[in-house]
Amino acid sequence: MKVAALDVGEARIGRAVGELGRPFAFGRGYLLRKGFDEDVEALARWLEAEGARRVVVGLPLRTGGEEGPEAEAVRTLGEALAKKGFEVVYEDERFTTRLAAERLKAAPRRLRREKGKLDELAAVLLLEGYLARHG
Repeated sequence: MKVAALDVGEARIGRAVGELGRPFAFGRGYLLRKGFDEDVEALARWLEAEGARRVVVGLPLRTGGEEGPEAEAVRTLGEALAKKGFEVVYEDERFTTRLAAERLKAAPRRLRREKGKLDELAAVLLLEGYLARHG
């Protein structure tokens, strides 16, 4: 089964895909945010094109594990995707962006400068963690 992951930020949404039973996730770039309804429609089209029915959405929890307003906004996006027929799973994303930033330090300078690469890599790490636990 094909699975997608989303790292939802204020300006961009990082995207990745993978398959259950396989440990690797592959970055699929990022979506520049335009507005809630437009974002939901663009993500639904992308998920359909990828053939992914399950979507792992990174949930930005606070250090203590509690949810704040950012997590509420992400859940609202997830609920909209669920209404479109996708199975939405939430995963703690507290450290994915930090890990992605560490990995990008070793990347060529042109990749480090591309802001969306961080979001895409965060989605890859989020999905790889999910696939490792639910393989």
